[in-house]
Amino acid sequence: MKNVVSFSGGRTPAYLCWLMKQKHDDVDFIYMDTGAEHPKTYEFIQKVNEEFLDNKLVCLRVKINSELGKGNSYDVVDINDCKPDLKPFKDMMGKYGTPYNPSGGFCTLMMKTEPFDRYCKGVYGEYTSWLGIRKDEPKRLKDMQTAQIDAFGEQKESKHRYLAEISDFDKQDILDWWSDQPFNLEIEPNLGNCVFCIKKGANLIALAERDEPEMAQEFITAYKKAAHRPRNDKQSKEIMYRDGNSLESIIAKHSDFTDDEIRSTIRSMKRYDTGSCTESCEAFVCSTDNYELFD
Repeated sequence: MKNVVSFSGGRTPAYLCWLMKQKHDDVDFIYMDTGAEHPKTYEFIQKVNEEFLDNKLVCLRVKINSELGKGNSYDVVDINDCKPDLKPFKDMMGKYGTPYNPSGGFCTLMMKTEPFDRYCKGVYGEYTSWLGIRKDEPKRLKDMQTAQIDAFGEQKESKHRYLAEISDFDKQDILDWWSDQPFNLEIEPNLGNCVFCIKKGANLIALAERDEPEMAQEFITAYKKAAHRPRNDKQSKEIMYRDGNSLESIIAKHSDFTDDEIRSTIRSMKRYDTGSCTESCEAFVCSTDNYELFD
């Protein structure tokens, strides 16, 4: 069975890449790009590829078939050519509209899960995917285990395995390990994963906009041009965040707060704690094995 690491670009999955390289002679590594990461994240991924993976990281970008009813595919691209151009995100929204369910947005499924599965099934046939989830992330592990329950309440055979199975490292161990490395991920937690991810809380989004106002405006422009798809909740396509917020409304609601005031709310709500969405956005954590590929 082929071992394949799904690398989301964070410190923990990057450590998993390094560890799997030490333990296995025959393991592949795949990164699924959304075009919505921070520039420093792309620099980090490129360094991981160079220093840990012998420049063998496979990078996928979803290839959207604009015709409704037709399935999508993927392109294999050079990680050194990836940048925050929002192209996968724009293409996805051009066909399906904006993702708007923060508890399980289809953007993860569309841009990460499907390209990964399509590539692996085509190249390997049978494979085991490895995810960077630690032992001190019990909720994420439980979510994955729950996703493996079939319609009859029976445990299905899982094709996913986790860092927690081969390492006792917790979050602080990971941070300590990276402090001894010649390079590191040089961004604040609020900028992790897609910078303006719909699963982030409003205070994280507001702080990200303060840090990267130009990226925020590019994101606003992109979703304003998204397809007008019917929505069951009758809300505007610009409403993508919790409590009926758009990116613009979040910016407006936090306009009277200082950066330090916003940061204090994040700390008090433990949004930087272990298991939060700033940790890493894994391809399968926000989905189940019961999904059907989008057409």
